[in-house]
This record gives sequence, C-alpha cells and structure tokens, in this order.
Amino acid sequence: MKLLQYTWKSSMMKIINSKMAVFTILMIAVSRTYVGAIRQFSVAVDYPSSWCVFPFAMCSFSYLIMFWFGVIYVNTDVPFMQHMNMYHAIRVGRKCWALGQIGGIFIRSIVLTVVAVICTILPLLPDIEWSNEWGKLLRTAATTRALTQFDSSVFIYYEIFSEFSPLQLIGLEILLCACVCTFIGVLMFLLSLFLNKIAAVAGGLALAIALFPVLNIHSMIRHKLAFFIPTIWAELARIATPDYGYYWLPSIPYMFGFLIAGILCMTVIILIKVKKIEFNWENEDI
Repeated sequence: MKLLQYTWKSSMMKIINSKMAVFTILMIAVSRTYVGAIRQFSVAVDYPSSWCVFPFAMCSFSYLIMFWFGVIYVNTDVPFMQHMNMYHAIRVGRKCWALGQIGGIFIRSIVLTVVAVICTILPLLPDIEWSNEWGKLLRTAATTRALTQFDSSVFIYYEIFSEFSPLQLIGLEILLCACVCTFIGVLMFLLSLFLNKIAAVAGGLALAIALFPVLNIHSMIRHKLAFFIPTIWAELARIATPDYGYYWLPSIPYMFGFLIAGILCMTVIILIKVKKIEFNWENEDI
C-alpha cells in the first residue's frame, strides 16, 4: 500500500510540471502541421475524417523523431535527485523510492502518449467521424495519392485496415508507445545512476537517432536491425505492409516481450545500485 501511494505521488510530480507543458505545446504545434493535410482533404471533399490518425502520423519520420525528442526532454529530470525527493527517500526507504520513480515513469509515459493522441485529433475538429470504422476518407487516402496534393508527409497504409479496427490499433499503439517511453525513461534513470545526466540524455538520443539507419538501410537487413531498435516500433501502422517483400517490423508479442524483459532487468539493476550509492540532492525544479 505504501508503494502504491508513493507511486501515485511520484506520478503526479512527474505529470504536473513545466516539462510536460512544453511537451504538450510541442505536440500541438507538430500535430497541427502534420495532420493539417488530412483536415484540408476532409474539407475539400466535404467528408469527415476518422479520429484514428495518430498511428499513421507516427509513421512519418520527422513526426516520430519530434515525439521521441519530446519524451527524452521530459525524462531529463533523472536521476530524480531534486531536493523534495530527499524526504520521500528517507520516509519510504531507498527500494520503495526507486520503484515509485519507475512506476511514475510508466504512468507518465501513458499520459505522454495519450496527450500526443489527443493532439492529433484536435486539428481535425469538428469534422470527425466518431465510429470504430476507418471511414471513406482514410480508405480513399490509402488507395489514391490524394494527400500528396496537400503536401502531406503522412502516409495511410491500407493493409492495416483489414488487421485492426481503429480502437484496436489505437489501443495497441498507446500501450506500445507507453512501454517504449517507459523503456527509454528507465534506461535514462539507470544511466544517470551509474554515470551522469549527460550520459542518460545521450543514451536516450542514441535510441531516437537509431531510427535513421533502420529506415535507410537495405530492406534485407532492415527487418533484422529493427528487432533491436524499440523506437522504430511506434510505426505500428506499417506492420501489415511489406517493403520490397519483407515484413520488417517484429511481431507484436516480440515487441512487448522485449520491452517488458528489458524494463524488468533494468529495474533489478537500479534496485541493486540504489542500495549502495550516495544520494546527491539538488535544488532543482522538476
């Protein structure tokens, strides 16, 4: 019970702060730019768009990299040595403190993803088709080059329509992105404990930038490299679409298995480390 209470308190501190506000503003601005073409297409043909466009926006490299940069920025509060945490660590103990921080990272990751989803819906208002169907607009965009007339960098993948409904796809996308965000956050926490905050940020950026070689390497090698770069898995809408004959994204069970195993392993290492280190508390805002 004490752990749950502290996890909730840690989560609130991680969600209600200036870094989250900056992330929200960033995603509103970026989403307006990238989803704007779908909105223009909707107005041009006088037909509402499906609300589920976030998974397709995440398949745009520049949108995806901005999302990960935002996630890394929010997680720069590692190693959570702000002065206010000193009293929490003394009160609940080091182990509970570390677990509470990791739990807070997970809850914040869910909030980050949901905020990004909402930000892709806002530019489409008020002409949205609120249903669990993909709708004629996205199907037309997927089978024609209609969006290119509006300088869109978002591509709609038709094959995913037969695999998932909008609710199924958005649910998987939110859960997967939340797990990847948690993986990045816990990795940054781990690196900051063993090295420093600069190394933590560098590690997060390395994962984000690893998108580039995966997307630009030969398709015969891409599907192998993609097994080890979790940040590329956010392009879930492409999972049913072959590229030069290769389904290069890993299976969904593999993605979640890799992320959960990685988070658990890093959590164990963090718990061992916090027993031995000397905490250096800082007078720094979260």
